[in-house]
Amino acid sequence: MLKRFKGHELHAITLAEGGKVPDAVQVLRVGKFKHPSYGDFEITKQTLSEMKTNFDKRVRGVDICFDYFHKSDEEAAGWPSKLELREDGQSLWATGVDWTPKATQKLAEREIRYFSPDFAFKWTDPETNTVYKNVLFGGGLTNRPFVKEMESIVASEIETENPNKGDKKMSDAEKLAELQKKFDDLQAQLTALKNANETMLGENKGLKDANEKMLAEKKVAEEAKVLAEKTSEFQVLLTEGKACAAQKDAFLKGDMTEFIKLAEKPNLEGTGSSESREQTSDSDEDKILKLAETKRASDKNLDYVESISLARKEIKAKAKAK
Repeated sequence: MLKRFKGHELHAITLAEGGKVPDAVQVLRVGKFKHPSYGDFEITKQTLSEMKTNFDKRVRGVDICFDYFHKSDEEAAGWPSKLELREDGQSLWATGVDWTPKATQKLAEREIRYFSPDFAFKWTDPETNTVYKNVLFGGGLTNRPFVKEMESIVASEIETENPNKGDKKMSDAEKLAELQKKFDDLQAQLTALKNANETMLGENKGLKDANEKMLAEKKVAEEAKVLAEKTSEFQVLLTEGKACAAQKDAFLKGDMTEFIKLAEKPNLEGTGSSESREQTSDSDEDKILKLAETKRASDKNLDYVESISLARKEIKAKAKAK
């Protein structure tokens, strides 16, 4: 809080939020305007960007100052140290403004609250004759700025009590409309998230189906490969006279019991003798199967057709010995 003397009385000066006059001022914003003296003109993001660039380059050769009511040839109200772009380049702000004591007092007491920029779309350096586009000369403290919807330098008494933007309190209808807009925005975000989630689930299902299809195709291919190998193996046995066509299905299925039962006619020893084609009993088949399994367990390189042939010979030899 500042204090000043008026006669012999001490008067309090109420400052803006934070206990001091803000050192940031909104200079200009993007928009289309119709001026009674200068006609139609438009402020674009490029306009504001070039103003900042020319300020940073100090093309005018002097420090820019703010005055009172555009009386640029009279006393200064403040000196900005920096310009910056805000709101994605749609607004130009002066920051680090060094207000004079008089300007601080007037702003704190709300004798003046707004800012109006002073600029030219083209300015020619009188010494170098260089032409610059969009040059900010300064600006004036005022209560009737040409460009509306700009942030005031200091808040009104009503704005101090109510943080909502504007020079008056929001009505119930306005509050309801604002709440409805927020609700609609949240609802739209929720719908977007829901749609995104459904899309992701659909993509995951597609990947799962594709993976299952690939695994099924791989299984079929592996089974086909095994079948082809076993078929080729059986064809060799058939050619060598160690198996007959009737035994093919049992061989392909790996059913040794059925394979032995069907081994009545084929020459499993490959000798072509009638002795090898003698019919065997069920008990002999069981003995042959068990002995063949024992032989295969002791010799991993022995296939089961050869193990059956060896078992059959051994059992026959024992029978003859008796």
